[in-house]
Amino acid sequence: MKFNTQDGQAFEIADETLKYFTKVCKTNVETLNLTSINSRIMKKVVQYCEIHQEDDIIPEIQKPLLSNNLYEIVGFKDAEYITNLEFEELLHIIKAAELLGINTLVDLSCAQFAIKIRGKSPEQIKSYLSSKMHKTDEEFQRQRDGENMAKIQQMQSSD
Repeated sequence: MKFNTQDGQAFEIADETLKYFTKVCKTNVETLNLTSINSRIMKKVVQYCEIHQEDDIIPEIQKPLLSNNLYEIVGFKDAEYITNLEFEELLHIIKAAELLGINTLVDLSCAQFAIKIRGKSPEQIKSYLSSKMHKTDEEFQRQRDGENMAKIQQMQSSD
């Protein structure tokens, strides 16, 4: 099946990966236009599905969460995948996974979100969300580029 993202990128999804897209995997549509998912997020969603390509099932996350350490709650590959995401990516992935019916990714992303806000006051959460949600994709990319440059400079200065 082929998916076109909002920014014009086309993704050809193999059947082994498509099995996790429960809302679209059994449709007869050859191409699906995703007007609310950009290519950066779609790549992350596909990456998650490819991580589990060989798995018969993906274990459910026990609720309530028993730890603030995701590595103690889910398998290593899931924890490694989700903890490396930026906050904005996490929120967009929740939206995309819900739209496509990838329930295990919704649960994993929500668990990471819950860990990030656990112990914070309602005011802190509102402040955190409002400061993170008003960035455009360009601002997000500029921030990431700036962080990457800072890491490079830090590595060069330590040599």
